[in-house]
Amino acid sequence: MASVDKVYGDALFGLIVDEQKQSLTEILAQLKSVCGIFDSTPELVKLLKAPTVSKADKCAVINDAFKGHIHEYLLNFLLVLTENGRADRLGSITAYFNGLCNEYNGLADVDVVSAQPLSEETAEKIRLKMEQVTGKKVTLRLKTDPSIIGGVMISCGGTRIDGSVKTRLEQLRGEIAGLIE
Repeated sequence: MASVDKVYGDALFGLIVDEQKQSLTEILAQLKSVCGIFDSTPELVKLLKAPTVSKADKCAVINDAFKGHIHEYLLNFLLVLTENGRADRLGSITAYFNGLCNEYNGLADVDVVSAQPLSEETAEKIRLKMEQVTGKKVTLRLKTDPSIIGGVMISCGGTRIDGSVKTRLEQLRGEIAGLIE
């Protein structure tokens, strides 16, 4: 994570928590929507980064697009990002902010990668176990990747549990290579 993401994410989070005038969940949802708009409109980000467009014109674009549609704190946040030439960082700032909100609310997003789709029963067992381990309410994000051959890889926060067959085979290959040398 870049320090830029942390600085801006912490500032927005601190403001919202201190003021407590709007729910974090609602502002996070609005932030994710705005991020989706930025992702689906690369021309907007390009315009906001263009050195030939004045800061005033860039801020006018943000105001025209979002004023009255999002919380005033979020609008001001977007204007600050725009004025400081950081609008292109919105996606990573949003991800960081999401992590802060999850931590604050006792939630955890857990990524689970498997070679084949998991049954609902298996996914539920993983979710319950991760709730027990983290002490948080867990939301699973399930993905499939046939290249891992079998097993699962679980990521939560900065921790990764790799129980994939692919990784185990690579470890064995390394051990055998070490014996041959």
